[in-house]
Amino acid sequence: MDLKPALKRLESSKDFRDWRKANRSTYFSYAFKIPQEGDEWQLGFYNKKNDRITTFVMSSGAISIRPEEEIFKKEGMNVNEIGLEKVRIAFDNAIAKANEFQQKNYPKDGSIKTIVILQNVEKLGDIWNITYITESFNTLNMKISAENGKVVEHSLSSVFDFRKE
Repeated sequence: MDLKPALKRLESSKDFRDWRKANRSTYFSYAFKIPQEGDEWQLGFYNKKNDRITTFVMSSGAISIRPEEEIFKKEGMNVNEIGLEKVRIAFDNAIAKANEFQQKNYPKDGSIKTIVILQNVEKLGDIWNITYITESFNTLNMKISAENGKVVEHSLSSVFDFRKE
């Protein structure tokens, strides 16, 4: 299931509508998916008043809600609302663009795991933030515009660079 139908299904559920009545000041701030793990989406709603996030997990037949939790972000960083009307590139198209970019620019770094986040990033807007963990123990990160499908940033680094000295 693509993102927009998943969101529509969530928003039409009784559990979400009940939650929304008590949480009117929250907004849609991220969507998370690991394609190799099936059709599950994690959809996050940010509460600016308390700097916390509520995540809804959408799996094939069920919708579950995780308790509100602290958000993982850098100090002073804003959590922006996703402008769904500007998200014109569907999940499958974003993955196709990422695959094309990887094959053209990093052919020796084939993906063994993919992590995808739709988010709104300062200066870049709504992006598909796609990270490949590669066969050669690298991470290839691509930020693809959710509006036009262009790769706006990319980087390749070794997973060993994440170790603390």
